[in-house]
Amino acid sequence: MSLLEKKYWKGLEELRDDPKFIEERSREFWEEPGLQASRRDFLKLLGFSVTGAALAACTRMPVEKAIPYLVKPEEITPGVANWYATTCAGCTAACPILAKVRDGRPIKMEGNPESTLTGGGLCAAGQAAVLSLYDDGRLKGPVLDGKEAAWEEIDARVSKEFGEISAQGGKIVLLSGTIVSPSTRALIGEWLKAFPGSEHIIYDAVSSSAILKANETSFGIGVLPRYRFDLAKTIVAFNADFLGTWISPVEFTKGWAANRKPPAMSRHIQFESRMSLTGSNADLRVPINPSEEISVAMMLANEISKLAGKGERPFAPTNLPVDKKIIRETADYLWKNRGQSLVVSGTDDIAVQTVVNAINSLLENIGKTVDLDNPSYQKQGDDGIARLLDGLERGEVQGLIVYGVNPAYDLADSKRFVEGLKKVRLVVSFADRLDETTALVHAVCPDHHFLESWNDANPEASFYSLTQPAIRPLHATRAAQESLLMWMGRTEDFYTYLREYWSKNLFQQQSKFSDFDLFWDHAVHDGVFEAASRDARTREFLADLSDVGARLIAPLQIPSNTFELQLYEKIAIRDGRHANNPWLQELPDPVTKITWDNYAQIAPATAASLGLKEGDVIVLKAAGGQVTLPVQIQPGQAARTVSAAVGYGRTRSGKAGDNVGVNLFPFAASLVTIEKTGRRVDLAQTQTHHSMEGRPIVKETTLEEFSKNPAAGNEEHEQLVSLWAERDKEGHQWGMAIDLNACTGCSACIVGCQSENNVAVVGKDEVRRRREMHWIRIDRYYAGADENPETVHQPMMCQHCGHAPCETVCPVLATVHSSDGLNQQIYNRCVGTRYCNNNCPYKVRRFNWFDYAHNDKFDFNMNSDLGTMVLNPDIVVRSRGVMEKCSMCVQRIQEGKLAAKREGRPLKDGEIQPACAQSCPTQAIVFGDLNDPEAQVAKLNQDGRFYHVLEELNVRPNVGYLTKVRNKKEGAS
Repeated sequence: MSLLEKKYWKGLEELRDDPKFIEERSREFWEEPGLQASRRDFLKLLGFSVTGAALAACTRMPVEKAIPYLVKPEEITPGVANWYATTCAGCTAACPILAKVRDGRPIKMEGNPESTLTGGGLCAAGQAAVLSLYDDGRLKGPVLDGKEAAWEEIDARVSKEFGEISAQGGKIVLLSGTIVSPSTRALIGEWLKAFPGSEHIIYDAVSSSAILKANETSFGIGVLPRYRFDLAKTIVAFNADFLGTWISPVEFTKGWAANRKPPAMSRHIQFESRMSLTGSNADLRVPINPSEEISVAMMLANEISKLAGKGERPFAPTNLPVDKKIIRETADYLWKNRGQSLVVSGTDDIAVQTVVNAINSLLENIGKTVDLDNPSYQKQGDDGIARLLDGLERGEVQGLIVYGVNPAYDLADSKRFVEGLKKVRLVVSFADRLDETTALVHAVCPDHHFLESWNDANPEASFYSLTQPAIRPLHATRAAQESLLMWMGRTEDFYTYLREYWSKNLFQQQSKFSDFDLFWDHAVHDGVFEAASRDARTREFLADLSDVGARLIAPLQIPSNTFELQLYEKIAIRDGRHANNPWLQELPDPVTKITWDNYAQIAPATAASLGLKEGDVIVLKAAGGQVTLPVQIQPGQAARTVSAAVGYGRTRSGKAGDNVGVNLFPFAASLVTIEKTGRRVDLAQTQTHHSMEGRPIVKETTLEEFSKNPAAGNEEHEQLVSLWAERDKEGHQWGMAIDLNACTGCSACIVGCQSENNVAVVGKDEVRRRREMHWIRIDRYYAGADENPETVHQPMMCQHCGHAPCETVCPVLATVHSSDGLNQQIYNRCVGTRYCNNNCPYKVRRFNWFDYAHNDKFDFNMNSDLGTMVLNPDIVVRSRGVMEKCSMCVQRIQEGKLAAKREGRPLKDGEIQPACAQSCPTQAIVFGDLNDPEAQVAKLNQDGRFYHVLEELNVRPNVGYLTKVRNKKEGAS
């Protein structure tokens, strides 16, 4: 079947023409306001007359007085933003970022382009990190024995008890997550010496310790390699979601995308159990069950060993779960690109990781795409938590400090940990809230938010970044490092310690500056410092594969009524640390498009055999207990696997995250049975709100066809005659070009837009009613059979049509065209008729059914006095009863134009970046002036792959797309 003849579908209900789907599609614009009223009555209730709108505005707007500075801080100019280079602490990837500060408060995160590691990209969780600064759930000060206390009281108690424990030869344990800060690691080393017999145990809720252990036995060096996706021409991944959540997704996405633009394209093959974000972007995706991964990896090793002239490896599997032809072709691709290929696995299994090491060694990738000499420090957790649990049970641990972890929630054996805490003399936590673990401790010493802190990061060897405060601490919190210094009897603050560390350890690694103060000032300004890296070298493979052979000889025996449970992280909530961030709770999963929940993902054929439908509630029963989850029928899911996300089921995270979903950490590595309950729920899914209905909205071709014709897959149409007079296009004409080859669907643009434009959070119930407010969405389309479809991700926002159909139907001229090509929405004219929404072929307009920003029903985070500090003052907060949509960040456009005017120069291409384009790790979204022939966006408009969505409607949008090219043969699976 030709790619042009493919049928695309967004969900199984569309593929199968489900009657309910057809009915709901036919009433695209739901009228239900949640009240028993007619539309006319509802309009009256909302006050949708001009007079009502004016009266509502008069009564709703409070009087606010502007109070000038008595003595204005030198660095603050009201209305002008300052930018601070700092480092994101949303996960252990530690991406360098820039914090935008308006009038003393951070309001926006953006990637730091000075970093060669991330290239200015930032993930969705990093974009949303600014909201956590203004979280009402954060502690306002220290707590001792369940009551508010003064820092002096806390310090006296902790210093006294830890001193006595140490003097008596007792054991104190500092339990932390991965610490990427080199100065903090050095300080912990000094703290351990100050308290002899103490121990530092590192624990990651989602661990990569198997990679470290496998590398120790395989190469004699137990480190996490730096994976060079940017150097790989063939990539094979086993259950590694490296574009989504695995280790360092922004860095890996940037490297992966560097080789994905035709005509020079890498080949990406993915073996996985669930449809991950990474798998949805692969050229070839092969579903396998988790227990089959070891067999597939070993068979691949055998095929490559034969190509290397070394014969078959021992213990070759006899019952291969996938077509042997696929394995042979994969081996051929890898072998042809040996030294320029990469094989990775995201499974925390030493045997699997050892086989992966053997494959990379045979392919001569060690020292090239697998760099062990410049390792990553982004996952340091080991099995020390087992020693801690044993010590707690025996009463050997008399002092415990909990730093950046929540084992009472995310430890598989959390009950054992909680019971062990009762035997500890003094338990101290540095958590910022009374979470599941902190609620059980004696003393809480809340740490600063990273935007209030000094710190540093060393995510990978030779790459360093600094964290500097962008705001004074909002509460009576204190840096965890200063607490450690205080309890050691030291008097300096952590800033002084940090500077001294950089002076002793990093200043000598550069030659540009002869004076340390000058070096420090530049490092703080740039936010990053890159030292010389070591030469990566190859290493001999030392491991014995006999353990793997034992696994193959005696494979896992799974009864017919039993399924494998695979746990994974979502790109937003991750391991649960972001549970109280409503921006991330409402972010649609890139693949399932579900918000505000976790669920049991089941293959379509499996669901049919069990008589299950989407939303049916089931019970998963395992040896360790049982859990109740709704069903999500996922195309591409492995047949004998149930996948579900961790990070949900929090009980003490805050008002946005409490009791959302179910905690699955206790079910790690389990076999489960499925029982129906007879109940069902409606998932908050944006999946089928918009349909292609057979139209060529996404277009694609193969690399083979592209090499013959650069316009392959992109039908050309004659210029249609318009009934409208052409607009004057003098001056600027702003537009976008979006490369479908570069867009991974990571959704960073969605949160970046939400943060920049004060987009409201509406909650689970409103999303169910199709009322999500995001100005940009990522449409995900499937093509092919439901057991393993191909996937395309397409960003969709207001297309800023030159002949915009919304403009002709607005009775009050609330939507009009600007002189520089923008379709503008004038909020104070809008009376909410929604005619424009009805007339928009792209379905990109959003209607405010409620006053989301000031209604207690939607009181998540942003509606409090503290939460409103995150709002961008350049953008009005929209009220009930108006339409809103993408403005191409017109405030940024105006700011850029005014800056150029003040400096008496023309605008430079790329100088203005809307939030969606700026946040994209792959630079898939290109923005610029279509009237500038040298602008990148204008050049892309002339590319053979360029097309407009629904160009047959002749609305002449200013946004266009580049056809997706797959590196596979026509008709290949």
